[in-house]
Amino acid sequence: MTPKKIIWIITLLPALLLVACSGGGKVQNPQFAFLEDLGIGINQELLLGDSLTMPDIYCGDPEQTLDDLKGKQLTPEQYQALVVPAGGSIPDPMSNWLLLGVRDMGNGITLAAYYACNGVGYCVDLITYDKQGHILDAINTREMHLLWRVELTNPDNDNSYTLDSHITLDDGGQITLHRVMGRCLMNYEDDLKAKPQWQQAWDQTYVLDAKGQFILQGQQVVKEQGMIDYYATMDFKTWDLLVCSLHDPGVIDTWNAFVPQVEATYAADYDHNPFQWDVAQLYAMNPQRFLNWMALKRGNGNNLLRYFKLPKDKRPALLKEIARLDDADARQWLTALVNSWDEKPQVKQP
Repeated sequence: MTPKKIIWIITLLPALLLVACSGGGKVQNPQFAFLEDLGIGINQELLLGDSLTMPDIYCGDPEQTLDDLKGKQLTPEQYQALVVPAGGSIPDPMSNWLLLGVRDMGNGITLAAYYACNGVGYCVDLITYDKQGHILDAINTREMHLLWRVELTNPDNDNSYTLDSHITLDDGGQITLHRVMGRCLMNYEDDLKAKPQWQQAWDQTYVLDAKGQFILQGQQVVKEQGMIDYYATMDFKTWDLLVCSLHDPGVIDTWNAFVPQVEATYAADYDHNPFQWDVAQLYAMNPQRFLNWMALKRGNGNNLLRYFKLPKDKRPALLKEIARLDDADARQWLTALVNSWDEKPQVKQP
């Protein structure tokens, strides 16, 4: 080999090594092998950084598509493998699912963020996997960045507006949902927005444990401005508390402690108190976890009890879940509870 060829090879060696290491733009990480097996090549654009901003999507906009969003659109086969096994946290199949990005969280855990849109609403889901691609946990951030339009021509329309919503991640396993919401008038046609009349910011923090589960640490108001509409902010906070682990039992303790705050905010006769629906959602995420907690807390201090009442068409499945419980006393108490939902109050004789 001539000296000229040797010099030429040495000159090109760094570039050749870069191509070899990058795989032509792909990220060579054995942690993501299960995604590669499904035909999803992970490149730099699909790596989650320290912040994930929620897509800026309007509720009910028929023209919204995935075309303007970065990510990898899932095939039906990929959706079945990566999303469907998460179960109760995930909404009914939507028309479009997009992988926004993945992140190696250490301990053999991969975190993936997905966006789903059906032309009416959307959700962003965080799902954790082991090295084989088995789902460890999932949380559904639902319509976290939902933008309700409040028209300038109708300022009395009492709607609220999510001003900002994003997620931050760190290598220590902490995940924080940040939300700023308020009331902001805007013109429906050209999206002109006036200065917010009021706004409130709060954080909801989790720690990803060694099992890949999202452990809720708490929810904290970090900033307020203007005359806060506490009815509206309480609605959003109850929605955010449904952004929770499928498995962590501490989530239900957090909900139970949160109930008195909601009751103190809402009037007793408030027609839109969301708690019965919220508690039903909490049950649906993991029925066995919820029922065991209810049976254990059947005495004083169970703030969820008065809001737990499923519609009749859901009760056969509920009774089957109760029958699966190991504790006979728990099965008996819960069965009596369900039966009491249909009992008619006694009518006093004149």
